[in-house]
Amino acid sequence: MILLINPPFDYGPLKSASSKCPPLGLAYIASYLEKFGYEVKILDAFACEYTIKDIKKKIKKESPSIVGVTTVTANFPVANKILKITKEMDKDIKTILGGPHITLMPHTATKDTDYIVIGEGELTTVELVDYLIKGKRKIHKIKGIGYHVNKKMKLNEPRPLIENLNELPMPAYHLLPIRKYRPYGALDVGRRFISIISSRGCPFSCTFCASSVIFGHRWRALTPEKVIEQMKALYEEYGITHFYFQDDEFNINPDRTMKICNLIKESGMDVIWECLARVDKISNNLIKKMAEAGCKAIIYGIECGYEEGFKKIRKKVTLQQAKNAIEITKKNGILARASFIIGFPWEGREEIRKTINFAKFLNADITYFNILTPYPGTEIYDEMKAKGLIVSSDWTRYASHGVMPMVRTEKLTQKEIAYWNGRAYLELYFNPKFLIKKFMPFQNFTELKRSVKAGLGLINLALKRVSQK
Repeated sequence: MILLINPPFDYGPLKSASSKCPPLGLAYIASYLEKFGYEVKILDAFACEYTIKDIKKKIKKESPSIVGVTTVTANFPVANKILKITKEMDKDIKTILGGPHITLMPHTATKDTDYIVIGEGELTTVELVDYLIKGKRKIHKIKGIGYHVNKKMKLNEPRPLIENLNELPMPAYHLLPIRKYRPYGALDVGRRFISIISSRGCPFSCTFCASSVIFGHRWRALTPEKVIEQMKALYEEYGITHFYFQDDEFNINPDRTMKICNLIKESGMDVIWECLARVDKISNNLIKKMAEAGCKAIIYGIECGYEEGFKKIRKKVTLQQAKNAIEITKKNGILARASFIIGFPWEGREEIRKTINFAKFLNADITYFNILTPYPGTEIYDEMKAKGLIVSSDWTRYASHGVMPMVRTEKLTQKEIAYWNGRAYLELYFNPKFLIKKFMPFQNFTELKRSVKAGLGLINLALKRVSQK
């Protein structure tokens, strides 16, 4: 039996506001393994809030022959602990590590990792399991893997991206704890929730984006018909009526989005949904159509509040486009969320002040101020590392909810970045106008309770950051 594990992760003071989405990468791999006749189970330790001790008990109970773990940078140390306890329990269990972090930094794999899977894992994992269980194939000919040779990680030839995503089976939702997943606190309206991925990759070249590095600046998508097929299956089999599209950019092809909206309406499903989008891919006709099809929230990655910043990070948008997108979204009754980043290498007080002022001017329904996280493999990571601006090698600090940033800028210290991040939140949220606007539209007690807890957690975090200066 093959056990695939999604490690635990803690959002700290922002836990009440955060969503819980399924590990769809593992679910796709599981369904592909099942297609070839393998017995697979998924342990979502994040959704179930399992501790390492809990995970150890589960591994012992299942007694797998192979344990596969996915990892992002922030939970890489936890993933390594899981691999370590697996080997301590039974050294003959074969361990596999995959996910974004190991794809970007394959040589960080520890001795407890027998094999790594780089990039998209479906085809690669099946071939690797064929080798491990059935003795098929030759290890050096399996594309997209790495393995230890003389205590060094040997990398095989990369595997090309999957050209036709429609050929993949539907993710193995039946192996997941469906009722454990939840949306962001601000839209927790009592519907059963799940996330889906209708496309992979991003064709743009923002210097801080890890997705475009992993997927080679390419965008591949399921057909609108395939998207509706997945939604219908989840709607009918699990009673899912709240969907979150986890695509990096849902609206890259507006015509495709229009067709998805038309098919949702034609299906007769009573659903609501959320997505992420670019501000330069928005029109009133498109947003109106999305609203009619049940779209309730859009997250826009705006990042900067000044034009020069867009140029430096190669984000090919403008302040006017951001303004138009937020206005159109709110006008059509969709919750407008705006996300900004503080702490780019060149930034000082003046640049961050511009970003805060622009965020206040936009007046989105919800605004996020993230401290820059320079992911390995990205241009911004290479630049900051070369300039000595990455001041911590602690992978657990690759999360936005910690008190102290892991970076400084050419003009600001860690503490000063933390101060400005906390101040941004306090200026935007800690005022009567915002609080009155925010607490008027709640639809149920769960949404109210989660939002209050999230607000208190955010204020507490902001105050801690401000006090660091």
